[in-house]
Amino acid sequence: MNWREKILSSNHPRRSWTGTRMGNLWFNAIGRSLSPPRMTVATRWAVIALAAAVILVFVVRLRLLAIPLERDEGEYAYAGQLLLEGIPPYKLAYNMKLPGTYAAYAAMMALFGQTTEGIHLGFLVVVLATLALLFCVARRLLGLPHAVVACVCYALLSMCPGVLGLEGHATHLVVLPVLGGLLLLLKARESKRLSGFAWSGVCFGLSFVCKQPGLFFCMFGLSVLLRDWELAARPARRAAFGRACLFCGGLALPFLLTCLLIWWAGTFDRFWFWTMVYARTHATLLNARDAVADFESFWKLAGAMRWWWIPAGAGLIGLLCDKKRGEARFIIGALAAFSLIAFTASFYFTRHYFIMMLPVVCLLIAAAERQAAALLPQKALDVSFALACALFIFVNRSLWFQQTPDQVSRFLYDRNPFLEAAPIARRIAQDMKAGDTIAVLGSEPEIYFYARRHSAIPYIYMYDLMQPHRYSLMMQQEVIHDLETAKPAYLLIIYISTSWYFSQDSNQPLLKWLPGYNEAYYDWVGMAWLLPDRTEYLWGAEALKRSFDTPLRIGILKRKPGV
Repeated sequence: MNWREKILSSNHPRRSWTGTRMGNLWFNAIGRSLSPPRMTVATRWAVIALAAAVILVFVVRLRLLAIPLERDEGEYAYAGQLLLEGIPPYKLAYNMKLPGTYAAYAAMMALFGQTTEGIHLGFLVVVLATLALLFCVARRLLGLPHAVVACVCYALLSMCPGVLGLEGHATHLVVLPVLGGLLLLLKARESKRLSGFAWSGVCFGLSFVCKQPGLFFCMFGLSVLLRDWELAARPARRAAFGRACLFCGGLALPFLLTCLLIWWAGTFDRFWFWTMVYARTHATLLNARDAVADFESFWKLAGAMRWWWIPAGAGLIGLLCDKKRGEARFIIGALAAFSLIAFTASFYFTRHYFIMMLPVVCLLIAAAERQAAALLPQKALDVSFALACALFIFVNRSLWFQQTPDQVSRFLYDRNPFLEAAPIARRIAQDMKAGDTIAVLGSEPEIYFYARRHSAIPYIYMYDLMQPHRYSLMMQQEVIHDLETAKPAYLLIIYISTSWYFSQDSNQPLLKWLPGYNEAYYDWVGMAWLLPDRTEYLWGAEALKRSFDTPLRIGILKRKPGV
């Protein structure tokens, strides 16, 4: 006889009809509270699908941790490396991006190591956190089964070559705080807790500090609160206005703290010029013809990802027509509008910029599935979605499961010198003393990161020098002065057009000055030839004797002894 039977048995001294009835009620209530709710078949399949998506993300990303860093990753890694050395942003490396991404890279490398694998492991954590936040947001807006659909779509699309999602791009770091801010905002609007609005603003503000297009997501969060103010009854408008003010205060905090820290570090003037003044100049360089050509290139390279735009479009149309779901309709519709602006604002349609649209695309696909459930059998919808996911995995099977990290890099970036950067950097680093510097004439900042040496020139991209704007001549004169002053131990010249992006209007005093400077102060000690099927590395005297039938090469020059 167990303890419950003993208490309720007829031999128990306190037994009575009332006691037995109350005891049964008490035990039944406790049992219901302790026992987990029974899963329905639909919920069980949803959990299995979500678990399968997370496992897929783990398997693919862990297998490809060693993908060589590309240019943007090299910039962030080098800037993060400098931060870990105590060197503030914009002192030894100039760029127009805001420093939140540099700080995130520094944190990842502090946790996982200053290696390619450590960086990509950090972004695995970022993507998993993004999935968790997207699930919470989608569950609030669309319900549990549809939240799973959104997460499965994000897991697949965030790894596809159409968005270059396997790399550590800043757009991943924009999406994460945006979803965190949106989740906090939805909770705060329910609970009316004032601190929730402030913390939501902080999260949205962090997205801007990571990359300028995050500003449009800040506007999205504010638009939700302005709508609340508009719909509120007149007596409640003051409270709604106060919540919007708290949100704006949190919004401004990350940027104000960033400005304060950079001012304290002594690099505020350069920070403001590059991220505000020059960034506006850079954003206006493309004309309409260039923008159209850039979008056509993006459309072509999007590949199988384009299939998913059809249900996303259907979901948007259905959501806008569904007047019963006014809350979800406005939030998802506004998020779609501001995500599109963030993607297109600069007219540079780079593939990884589309990552900023992935959350709303996945929410719209889930909304389409929800609308279709009212017209079609649920089992047919589930089978159709599973087949679409299986087909997408099949299309990407070579990239995700078969190719090596080096092969993936070559597949995604063709013959850009990302594979060659690491071996060249490590080779020259072995011959350098502590304190020696390198100058890379080309846009390959990953070389500085791999070599763990400082750049002799703060211009880590040559794009800015070659583009037709009013600062280009001044920038090239600065590079010439810095090279003559710093006397770098090694000089690397990248003979690859995508590392320069010349135009017909480019000023080129640097390139006219360079041959005489090389001849006077440097010896050719190496050459890397990028052939269609391999890379030939030549060192010493052999570097000048042999040549190959390709224009793609990297020249390695060492400073003459005693000069």
